Amino acid sequence: MKKFKGIVLPGVVLFLCIAFAACDNILTTSPEDAISSTEFFQNEGQVEQAVIGAYSKLQDMYGNQWKFSELRSDNTIVQYNVGNFGPHPIWLIDEFTMTSTNTNIEPYWGDVYQGIQKCNAVLNNIDRAEFETDGLKEQLTAEVKFLRAFYYFHLVRLFGGVPLVLDQVESPSQAFDVIGSRADAQAVYDQIIQDASAAAQVLPQSYSGENKGRATEGAARTLLAEVYLTQGEYASARTELESVMQLGYELVDNYEDIFDPANKYHEEYIFDVSYAELESNRELGNNLIYQFAPHNSGSAVTGDNGGTPQGLNIPTRDILNAYEQDDLRKDASIGYYVDPGNTEFGIAIGDTILYVNKYASDHSVLGRTNDNIPVYRYAHVLLMMAEVINEIEGPTSEAYGYIDEVRQRAGLDPLTAGLSKADFRDAVYHEQRVELAFENHRWYNLLRQGRAMEVMQQHAPDVKDIQPHFTEPVYIIEEYKLLYPIPERERTLNADLAQNPGW
Repeated sequence: MKKFKGIVLPGVVLFLCIAFAACDNILTTSPEDAISSTEFFQNEGQVEQAVIGAYSKLQDMYGNQWKFSELRSDNTIVQYNVGNFGPHPIWLIDEFTMTSTNTNIEPYWGDVYQGIQKCNAVLNNIDRAEFETDGLKEQLTAEVKFLRAFYYFHLVRLFGGVPLVLDQVESPSQAFDVIGSRADAQAVYDQIIQDASAAAQVLPQSYSGENKGRATEGAARTLLAEVYLTQGEYASARTELESVMQLGYELVDNYEDIFDPANKYHEEYIFDVSYAELESNRELGNNLIYQFAPHNSGSAVTGDNGGTPQGLNIPTRDILNAYEQDDLRKDASIGYYVDPGNTEFGIAIGDTILYVNKYASDHSVLGRTNDNIPVYRYAHVLLMMAEVINEIEGPTSEAYGYIDEVRQRAGLDPLTAGLSKADFRDAVYHEQRVELAFENHRWYNLLRQGRAMEVMQQHAPDVKDIQPHFTEPVYIIEEYKLLYPIPERERTLNADLAQNPGW
């Protein structure tokens, strides 16, 4: 992949080049040429290419999303490897000892703001272009509004209030005027709802051919539902979920088929981050299994004798034990690397080290797979609906029906009848965890449910017992650590960017 030509400004990395070439679908497109925005946005083809650019940062963002929404939670841990030590080892995030200078945070922050910048570039310039296709201008506008809302939804949950940048920054001299200080979290949420609501009114229900992977009405409404659920606005969340359920989505019959690259954009899919296994452009592929496979597994998991697995996102014993007996989702989600030498690692269970199996498909381009990363799928909608109904009315037969539909696919019996509201809530939380394991929802769910402190404090002793490299104090779970620190480099560049308290 050719690199974008960008300039670093306070609070956001600006990407002023926005032309891209067509590829297999909207999210597997390679940057081609750098063209100034003052020369661009003349016709619908150029706007379309710029919209593809707004999607493009999803791949970079989701290549690191697991660090912030799975590793931070009780779902995964790091396999200690002295070779990965460095000044800012990844396990500092896992053990809650990271600082604002941690070098894992800055690239993520930059990727998300680059995505926002690309959205703003389209929104600020689309009126200059001439359109020949009826409705295309409105659709493209809606797509980037969805994306901007999506990018900000990640930022506000991880960092709290952030700079709310709604205009394209075109030069260093504009940076401080446009970026400014942090907005409060509610202002960010208000903008997310405004953008996602506007998108939901316009986006189509589906696409065909090379347009698969674009944002749809279902994606926008599912995003809105999760935003409302995060804010405790259950009635509004229910309205959006009911709309999604009228759009024709269904559960895939076999759970493991959800993640099969040969089965992309199936009937359960609502929104994915797409990747492509292309020898001609390896950067468009997914390399998660190389990051996740045990670092001592060689080619046993990846099938690549030349690859170097890193063991950075290993399922915990806690998530393994969370699955009920005979749950078909367990082995589809968790793989088992068995070797006598594994006993030297504290994270091993006997001679076995676990690994995330959802992104471990066979692949012919070494180093890269064809696996998409799920963002929203219909099972998630059903479980959110069961949750909001319970919060509004208690555990009705309708709420039971939604959770039992998901459990039936997993080969499990229906929930026990007659649960209290609190017990049903716990059952939904459990189901969300095992159904969506390693799909980057766990930390967000713990935060919005108000359970992050309790769950992680219970989890800490188990992890400390099997991670001998930990140097106390570790796993000191304090309220301020529920938000990540603003990257210190951003604050150095922008004096108006206040740090989160405690950091």
